[in-house]
Amino acid sequence: AKHKAKGNGFGFGLTDLNGISRTLSARYYKDGAEILIPQNGKPPRRLTPRECARLQGFPDTFIIPVSDNQAYKQFGNSVVMPLMQAVGKNIVKELAKLNESKKSQIAVY
Repeated sequence: AKHKAKGNGFGFGLTDLNGISRTLSARYYKDGAEILIPQNGKPPRRLTPRECARLQGFPDTFIIPVSDNQAYKQFGNSVVMPLMQAVGKNIVKELAKLNESKKSQIAVY
């Protein structure tokens, strides 16, 4: 209450279960306040390490071999793998187009 009165920004973020997730940070292990899941008649809960893994695109078969605290840090520092795969495929496609363009320019000369 003291921090809130001063406007220091301490608080929490309730997730809209039908919406888009907030950013998962590596500090999530501390209190999980950035992303809390609402529960009917109970206090909100934080994500499980498995839920964090899913948000980052890891398959359910991915084994989490570390403590929950370490898992929260690692998933918070991770990039979303399906997104990076899509970006990589588009980069390769654009490089192929550039390569074909250069070949056709050389053939004209």
